[in-house]
Amino acid sequence: MAGFPWTCAQCGAVNDAAARRCGTCASLAPGRARVRALWVLLTLMLVAGVAVVGVLLFAGRSKPEPAASGPFPQYTTPVLPTTKTVVTTANGLTPPVTPSTSTSATPAGKPCPGDAARYLPGGAGTALLVAQTGRSLVTVCRVPDGRIFYDGQARGQAASPDTHIFLPAEAAGDGFVAVNGDYRYTISGGRLVVSAGGEVLSNEELTTVG
Repeated sequence: MAGFPWTCAQCGAVNDAAARRCGTCASLAPGRARVRALWVLLTLMLVAGVAVVGVLLFAGRSKPEPAASGPFPQYTTPVLPTTKTVVTTANGLTPPVTPSTSTSATPAGKPCPGDAARYLPGGAGTALLVAQTGRSLVTVCRVPDGRIFYDGQARGQAASPDTHIFLPAEAAGDGFVAVNGDYRYTISGGRLVVSAGGEVLSNEELTTVG
């Protein structure tokens, strides 16, 4: 439209196109106004597009995983004999050993119970004593070659390294003695005494079973 008069969009005055401005209101000529409006629109669209891309990139970024804390430390509980119980009395003294007529030896010739016999050499023997304390079942058996064995098992629990012990034993006085390292199992006077290094760990009454 260069060279032709044009009408100002704001004031309606007719102006010379060569001046490219309205003489009355000093607005841009229609051609330049449209170009400027187009550039403003393109700029706004570009800014909006960049903002959208930035938001999508930020939202898609994975959150950092927490650092591993590592495995928990492992603790090992030492395995103690099944009948290991520290006896505490009011005066700190070990209860006296009192003979009991209810814990006499098992009648001669009675087979060793199956729970204990399965640990014997050959799997069978003669029961010399089958008795129990408040927590343990104690069996003493002799195999055909004359050897004696002590079997101690926690009552009501399946046999395991924590609940069962099987040891060679020997006759001593009116009872039996079995040794496991520093631990000593003494059956005498109707009681089971467990000691270690001269210290009495438990002293329990035995009651004959069967």
